[in-house]
Order: sequence, then structure tokens, then C-alpha cells
Amino acid sequence: MPSPMDESLREKVELLDGSRRREAIRKAAVRIEDLQPLFDLANRPRSKKAADTVPTRAEHDALVADVHEIHRILRDLQRALQARVLP
Repeated sequence: MPSPMDESLREKVELLDGSRRREAIRKAAVRIEDLQPLFDLANRPRSKKAADTVPTRAEHDALVADVHEIHRILRDLQRALQARVLP
């Protein structure tokens, strides 16, 4: 009979190497580097708070560019996760 420590160690290794049982795949670990584009964008958004009550065209365009970048990053993350989860 495996000890609780053996079971805990096995689970940690499976989490790190991505070999978890199929039914437990939703508990897979995510590497911080996989999320780095989101962290980077949070530190360098193009858009700023509108200086006036109505945003200028440039302010609007910057906001739209940020939203498109967020969408692209999320789409890339989704594809990467699906590639790892789906056979």
C-alpha cells in the first residue's frame, strides 16, 4: 500500500510533467512563462484614461489596439492549452 507521501510526490511529479491521468487533466499545472504575454501587456498598455469626457480618436484607437492584443494573447493561450489537453 503506497504511503501518503508517495501519493503526494506522485501527484506533484504528474502536475509538473503533464502526465496526469486523463480524468484529472483539468488540474494540470500552468507554467508562469506561458502567461508572460499577459503580464507584459499589463505593464505596457497603449491606452490611457481619456483626458476629457470624450476620448479622442487616438485614445480610442489605443484602447482598441489593447483589446485586440488581449484577444490575441488569450487566443494563443487557448490554442496552447488545447494542444496540451486534447490528444
